[in-house]
Amino acid sequence: MHWCNVVHNARMITPPTKAKPIRLTIPVSPEVHDAFTRIGKAASISTGRAMGEWLSDTLDAAAYLADTMEKARAAPRQVAQQLHAYALGLSDETGALLDQIRKGSKAAGEEAAQRPADGSFDPFTPRPSNTGGKVPKTTKQPKRGTS
Repeated sequence: MHWCNVVHNARMITPPTKAKPIRLTIPVSPEVHDAFTRIGKAASISTGRAMGEWLSDTLDAAAYLADTMEKARAAPRQVAQQLHAYALGLSDETGALLDQIRKGSKAAGEEAAQRPADGSFDPFTPRPSNTGGKVPKTTKQPKRGTS
C-alpha cells in the first residue's frame, strides 16, 4: 500500500534578482562616518553597506518627508497646519502615556510599601533602606563583669 508518492520533476524557478545598486559619492561629516564605521564593525559589514542598509530601512520615513516637502512647496500654510496638528496630537498621546506611568508607579509604590517582599508584615520594624536606617534591638546584652 502506497500512502504518498510525490515526484517533483519540475525545474526550480529562481526569484528575479534585485536591480544593481547605484553607487554614490556623498560628503559626510567625520562624526557620521565614525558612527557608520562602528555600525559596520559591529555587524561585520563594510561602512558603505551599513549606510545603504540604514537608508533602506528608513525609506518609508524618507518618502514621507519627500511628500511633505513637496506639499509644503505647493501649499505651505496647509502643511504647517497639518504638522502643528500632528505635534499637538503627539503631545496629547505622550501626556496620557506619562499619566498612566505615573499612576501605575504610584500605585505600585504604595502597594510595595504596605507589603514586604517576603510576605511578612511588622508595622514596628522600619523598612530597609540604603540611607542607614537602624532596626531596633529586641534583646538586651548582659552587662560586662556580671554573670
